[in-house]
Amino acid sequence: MWPFKKRQEAAPDAPEFCSYLGDPEAERLEAALLKKDWETSRAILTAAAPEERSYYVGIAADTAGVEEWINGPIRDEPGSTLPLLIRGARLVYWAWEARGEGGSSTVSENAWKVWFQRLRQAEDCLDEVVERNPADAEAWEYLITLGRARQLPTEERWRRFNRLIEADPTHYYGHTQMLEGLMRKWSGSAEEMFDFARTRAAACPGTHIPVLVALAHIEHGRGNGGTDLHQYLQQDDVVDDIWNASQLSAFHDDYKETLLTPYVWNNFAFTLGLGGQYNAAGSLFDVMGEDWITRSPWNTTTNYLKVRDHVQSNRDDQD
Repeated sequence: MWPFKKRQEAAPDAPEFCSYLGDPEAERLEAALLKKDWETSRAILTAAAPEERSYYVGIAADTAGVEEWINGPIRDEPGSTLPLLIRGARLVYWAWEARGEGGSSTVSENAWKVWFQRLRQAEDCLDEVVERNPADAEAWEYLITLGRARQLPTEERWRRFNRLIEADPTHYYGHTQMLEGLMRKWSGSAEEMFDFARTRAAACPGTHIPVLVALAHIEHGRGNGGTDLHQYLQQDDVVDDIWNASQLSAFHDDYKETLLTPYVWNNFAFTLGLGGQYNAAGSLFDVMGEDWITRSPWNTTTNYLKVRDHVQSNRDDQD
């Protein structure tokens, strides 16, 4: 079981989003990368268990400046695919930084050029990684992201996902990236998104993966023009779908808490709580407390406290 410990520094009346999912090695990795300390970074990444490695690669991808020096380790370690993976992952994030967070209509012509240039460079790196090491799940994860970013054919996107699950059948981030690529905003559809979420949930009981159903409903509820998310999540068929998924994941007898468990807790607490499943949501809020709040899906800790207080005042399983 992952050693979830309380953060002593946070005042009880001022909750914060949990940083680095409570993992000191993730924080140490970011510090090393900012110092251009590849020796320490490599040691942390190499020693990590598969799930931790997937999280750590994301930390590296999101660390500014890595793209400026990672070519040195690539040159110095020609037998290793790790620095190539980190460069490819970082280039994906760096491309998004050039594009910005707005819609496609807000992107300048020059930004588009930079976007596609960095995406192509990322793909070159990651293609080399999987050519040399087909079992590298993180490389497939970022290739799945590139599949939607570069608007590759559907068949190619599925090929990449299938290679991911050959490498790691329950890879959380690879699944969430594929789910994202099937959303309407990326030329997918609600039908494709929900079919994927439910199919993978059924295939992976006792894991994080069934939370994809909750993520799909959050996306659909927020993107369903004119429909209030709270009202959407209270619909009987939606409540049943999310409840069933929660029984395959956080409430399944075989589910084990790990580094990424806070994502599961938060998304089920959010959807079950707003859906009126107060006892189930309340049990999740109990374990989360004010120590394991993730930014998504709440956006602010005020929203977290509002939903938590509503759930706690309506649950009927109190002693």
